[in-house]
Amino acid sequence: MDIGVIARRYAKALLKYAIEEHAEDLVYKEVLHFIDSYENCKQVADLLGNPIAETAKKERVLCAAASENVSPVFRNFVRLVLQNHRETYMLFICHSYVTLYRELKRICIGRLTTAVPVSTEVSERLEKWMEEKSAPYTDVIMESHTDPNLLGGFIFEIDDRRIDASIASQFEKIKKQFIEKNKRIV
Repeated sequence: MDIGVIARRYAKALLKYAIEEHAEDLVYKEVLHFIDSYENCKQVADLLGNPIAETAKKERVLCAAASENVSPVFRNFVRLVLQNHRETYMLFICHSYVTLYRELKRICIGRLTTAVPVSTEVSERLEKWMEEKSAPYTDVIMESHTDPNLLGGFIFEIDDRRIDASIASQFEKIKKQFIEKNKRIV
């Protein structure tokens, strides 16, 4: 079975359960914390991929990765995942939950990556522009990152759209054009 299908089904079930228990916001925070813990702590991924590890230990680690005082909704969901031997899909399930939650709450995330930090004025103007252009969304969150490898310019991502105006990508385009043109000469 496809990982995406499994992850989406479990994420839908978790969201439905969390809504019934009026805990979808708390579970959202726990899921984000779990994703962060999973990506920054190799031991969590190793334990989930270990078929010999005890289920009780996996449950403790999964819950601890989500929060110090994990909600009963998340704990019960972890038990369901472990009972069905789907713990290796937990990261994908959590990412799917984040997507479903943001769709439900109409949250839009914009990411700006620049070579140097931008001023607060530029960031505020961009966030205001995002709010105007993202009509179906009620909440707009702006994230800013710096990446010196861009050399200059910016990369702006919102939903599934991406504007790449970085110097590094321009150099890459020129390089490809140069190689393509020189292939014909040789």
